[in-house]
Amino acid sequence: MKDRPVDPAKERRELERLDREAARPKTARYLLFVMIVLTVIYVVDEITSNVNAAMQPYVLFDLFHITSRSVSDPGYTGAINTVAPWQVASNLFLIITPFYKALSDKYGRRLFLMINTLGMGVGMLIVMTSRSVLQYILGMLAMLFFTPNDMQVLYIMETAPKAKRATYSFIAKGIALISVSLIGVLSRLFLREDEPGSWRLVYLIPVAVALVIGGLSFFLVRETPVFVDQRRAWLSLTPEERRARREADAKSGAAEEGGVFRALRFIFATPQLRWILIAGFLFFATTFYTSYYATVLEGAMSTELVGTALIVYPFFNGLVTIASGFFSDKLGRKKACVLLGSLALVGLTLFVLACRLGWGPLAAGIAYGCSIGGLWSMSDTIILTMPAESSPSGMRSSVMGTISVMIGAGMFIGQILFIVCQNFLPMDLLFLLICVPFMALSLLVLLTKVKETKNVDLDAITADTYR
Repeated sequence: MKDRPVDPAKERRELERLDREAARPKTARYLLFVMIVLTVIYVVDEITSNVNAAMQPYVLFDLFHITSRSVSDPGYTGAINTVAPWQVASNLFLIITPFYKALSDKYGRRLFLMINTLGMGVGMLIVMTSRSVLQYILGMLAMLFFTPNDMQVLYIMETAPKAKRATYSFIAKGIALISVSLIGVLSRLFLREDEPGSWRLVYLIPVAVALVIGGLSFFLVRETPVFVDQRRAWLSLTPEERRARREADAKSGAAEEGGVFRALRFIFATPQLRWILIAGFLFFATTFYTSYYATVLEGAMSTELVGTALIVYPFFNGLVTIASGFFSDKLGRKKACVLLGSLALVGLTLFVLACRLGWGPLAAGIAYGCSIGGLWSMSDTIILTMPAESSPSGMRSSVMGTISVMIGAGMFIGQILFIVCQNFLPMDLLFLLICVPFMALSLLVLLTKVKETKNVDLDAITADTYR
């Protein structure tokens, strides 16, 4: 096996820098500080993930010059048919994602934490300033590219104590999800039915926060201890030791330096990761409804009442997410997923009924919040936590990024089914007809084929741990 050319002086400087980093004390005070910074970045991520769907009706009313302000208007249906295919096409970005994410296995998590956060801010800025449909679509695509990378999740997992890994992660996410209620608050403050462009002000504060915290994050947090130790160990090897390690990795399907193609071989060679992929693929086919909930709300109640629902649902989303972290560390990943998946099903059903039967914004907001709390908490567990706890540290980011691409195909299928059928059936009924069977089948695969990963030592995972 031919060795890749290296610059010994450059590697020596990198190793010296990492040695200094490893020698710095990791105090409880620093852990608290870094978790606060990562939580703020999580807030940016969740607002970026949700603001486009929440504002979509008002953006389309404005940019497509729809005067009726009714989601039943043929003009609005045409606008949805123009924008939705681009949302589906954004799944093609997932082909790039693992190559992009795998770079953090070599260059570190900190750099890409900054790039991701700044990218989300720039995407929102493009949308906020858009005066044409094309500019809006470009901004939306930028947001959709950066939000799935979740570098802050990997950062938390590689920084938090092992026994509290899921708890820390879900507390941070829970706080971030509750903060999504700011979209509703800003909507109540700025949205006006008689001012088509008033939706732009809803983006202003999130854009400012994303750009500021993104720029400062590189200087506020250190590199993760797991990455530092893994990279130091690799750089300390002699050329002969590296060659022997690569030969062993080629046989086992693992690698110390990650990479998309190595990750692909490792995923398909490891039954644990294969079944996680299948369960995640099925479950992600249901996530399309999170892009269209605001349209269902707008069709069931006034803009003011929609604003109330947008304030209510993030609190229940956040509460479910925080609770799921405790459940995951206490009960294990698989049992937690059963609870969360079931909650997603029941909550979605109640949300549809609340909108159809006129139960009001509180009932609709509570039901939707519980539904997506279960949906995304289970998704994070099966897409992020369990793959991370099933992969060697040198390949962890590469495996997570590569699995997210293949899982994206499930999201693509759900969106295609929705687009094809939405001209024939009401949007809310499609939520149930498509989501319920996919959610149930995903849970069945998870329960019968995937092994528990609770309390695994991230530093001790090898290529043969789950074989």
